[in-house]
Amino acid sequence: TYVSTAHTVTITPIFANSKILVNFSTVVNTNGTNHRACVDVYRSIAGATATGIAPVGSGQTIGANNNAGFFGGIRGDNSRIQAPTTINFLDSPTYSLGNSIVYTLHVRSTNGSTVEVPSTNNEEPVINMVTEIAA
Repeated sequence: TYVSTAHTVTITPIFANSKILVNFSTVVNTNGTNHRACVDVYRSIAGATATGIAPVGSGQTIGANNNAGFFGGIRGDNSRIQAPTTINFLDSPTYSLGNSIVYTLHVRSTNGSTVEVPSTNNEEPVINMVTEIAA
């Protein structure tokens, strides 16, 4: 299952029917040989339960249909992998004016191992940003 990270950003759109450009940039560490890490962004509107927003990929191979998130998995077959990871996604949420929208980076391992993502106080660069795109 996906686990929430400390990487979160909140926006309260000022226009109806806006799209939200979501940007997360960090480093993901598979933390071991033959481990795979999946990354998704979860969205919560007005305090509702957060859900993943990764779209379904071509041929159903990545995305929401198989719980792979935005990637098929960051994979280190012969070693631990520490990979720069960037998600840029144009989201089209359904909300009412005045609702806050919270986006949070979530990660999971495909084999039950630990996946590492630096905290916001780490030396690794971390960017969490959302931008309202008026309709």
